Amino acid sequence: VKVFFDYSPEQLAVLIAHDSDAFVRWDAAQRMAENAILEQRALHAQGSDMKLDPDLLKAFRGILSDRRADPALLAEALVLPDEDYLADQMKEVDVDGIHAARKFVKQGLADNLLSLFAERYAELNDGQPYEKAAAAMGRRSLKNMCLSYLLETPVGENLAADQLKSSDNMTDTLAAIRGLIFADSQLAPAALSEFESSWKEDALVMDKWFAMQAMKPGGKTLNVVRDLMEHPVFSIQNPNKVRALIGVFAMLNPTGFHAIDGSGYHFHADRVIELDGLNPQIAARMASAFNRWKRYDAVRRNLMKTELRRIAAVDNLSGDVSEIVSNALRQVEAEAV
Repeated sequence: VKVFFDYSPEQLAVLIAHDSDAFVRWDAAQRMAENAILEQRALHAQGSDMKLDPDLLKAFRGILSDRRADPALLAEALVLPDEDYLADQMKEVDVDGIHAARKFVKQGLADNLLSLFAERYAELNDGQPYEKAAAAMGRRSLKNMCLSYLLETPVGENLAADQLKSSDNMTDTLAAIRGLIFADSQLAPAALSEFESSWKEDALVMDKWFAMQAMKPGGKTLNVVRDLMEHPVFSIQNPNKVRALIGVFAMLNPTGFHAIDGSGYHFHADRVIELDGLNPQIAARMASAFNRWKRYDAVRRNLMKTELRRIAAVDNLSGDVSEIVSNALRQVEAEAV
């Protein structure tokens, strides 16, 4: 059961700034950000100019200025709702509109609060050696959240590069590299290459290396994924590698997987068919990426239906994949009635 209360932006701002319950503050920040992004998505769909919500700006200024709350809480409050969550709030998913609106809001917050993000980052990037204590972990979380916003501005690239050079822990290293990748920085290829050289013998760490690259938004990432399938560490027979590269692309990269030309769908259907002969359980998990086909626009619905039918037509399809695909196709038949 979900209990919903229709708070005004002003009321949400008060909860963010003053409520004694950490969860309430986080939830209020998430709701305010969600509302702001979806409002901008609607403007984008109408062809109108998007505008940064002043109440959201005020709330985030308050979060950044808070020196009393747990840094871990503040870091979570600064996380914008992800694109999959935002998609769940829509009757028909607007893949490109959600991405554009979320990007606009994050960049707007970064630009308007640049001095505060930079100040908090500098405070937290204190050069102290790595500690595993909860307090230190919270400080790292807030520091890296600030860095993710700063990477929306011209100053972020050098900060990420410096953090990468001085990092003595995986959290800071991954945050810096991921930020450079998502910022489309010219420094990203060298950072990835150096990371690969250092960690190529560690299978679990290399899973993170694959995943970071597969998550980069945009249609160009499909070619990166194709190239990474040829990497000596990758194996289509290794379930962890499949999840880290192919699964992350299909399930955590909406603008890549749902590219309007259908290339992401076609690639993924090919992988489901290939995997079915190797590991039907993993193939079925990958096929589930098509489960929500009905919630997308007509163009994407038709493209996904084509790929589902192509998978279903494969001779000797496993029961695992057949069940997933058949359930999806039954929705197609119901839609036609």
